[in-house]
Amino acid sequence: MQMSPRLGSLVLKKGVHIGALSEPDRALVLALAANAIEPGRLHREDDVNRLLLDWLADVGAMLHTDHVELRRWLVDGGYVSRDPWGHAYSRGRAELERAHDVLGTSDAEALARAVRSARVAAQSARIANRLAYESHRSG
Repeated sequence: MQMSPRLGSLVLKKGVHIGALSEPDRALVLALAANAIEPGRLHREDDVNRLLLDWLADVGAMLHTDHVELRRWLVDGGYVSRDPWGHAYSRGRAELERAHDVLGTSDAEALARAVRSARVAAQSARIANRLAYESHRSG
């Protein structure tokens, strides 16, 4: 699966603050983050926290935020809904459609694989460039 070029660029960055992103970029990142939460069921807050912590350590590694701030952005952005008491979170049809409209897909696993693949390719390119530079310099 191919990510949009803009999302591909975002996932290669480091230390990205959600609040500093443009609206379109923030929508991409939040839609991607929402995929960490399984749709169609209620999740307790501690389950959502664990899922977001795992996502931030992997696919969301470009972000400089914690799981609590990310959870708030997801709810405020309409990518995840919260019950009136703040105890249960879910992703229903409206939240899924919102993320799909932004990302062009609902395939969370394919997106995660594409992010990981882009990072591996970028790292390989950096290594190849460094080796070529060192070879040129010494030769």
